[in-house]
Amino acid sequence: MIRTILGGTFDPIHWGHLRTAHHVSTRLASDCLVLMPSAQPPHRDGPQASAAQRFAMAQLAAAELPNCIADDWELKQPRRSYTQLTLAQLHQRWPKDTLIFLLGEDAFAGLSSWYQWQRLVEHAHLVVMRRPNSTRHYPAELTEWLAHVETTSIAALQQQPQGLVYFAESPLISISATAIRTAIQTQQPWHKYVPAAVADYIEHHQLYR
Repeated sequence: MIRTILGGTFDPIHWGHLRTAHHVSTRLASDCLVLMPSAQPPHRDGPQASAAQRFAMAQLAAAELPNCIADDWELKQPRRSYTQLTLAQLHQRWPKDTLIFLLGEDAFAGLSSWYQWQRLVEHAHLVVMRRPNSTRHYPAELTEWLAHVETTSIAALQQQPQGLVYFAESPLISISATAIRTAIQTQQPWHKYVPAAVADYIEHHQLYR
């Protein structure tokens, strides 16, 4: 089985996350798209919604897509969210599956600042969701590493269990969780940016006010 994993604070999860991840996951012929809310990411401020609330919203969002599930595994870990450790432990959890970790191009550009970043591909493939017509300008250290791990073949991702980086063109969807939270706080329109069930949940629990 090929599992495509999208991690994030999901504060809140929105159509930008879902449509982009679904587009790329479908192109990769993935069997399952896993939405995995992160606990406390080391590179940004903590989320406003609680872990339980963010997982509940991820569950509601997952119901909008075929072959999509929400997983609270990382939220239960007694540590900060380091992707390398998470992928290593997910590999132990699903030893027979090919794991593909999705990340945006901006996050990838800063990859060399991540914890044990060169070991990320020991247990999974990385797929970078590129914006249309984007140009690649990465730090020299990251560019040198890419020369050894990049592939342009989807078939290679399917045939090899881990170790590769692939760049996938993805639709440009200009939605951000920060903008949604700001819209809620300032009473601007925001409902169309999230699934209806997620909007109802936000309203019911009076989140981001």
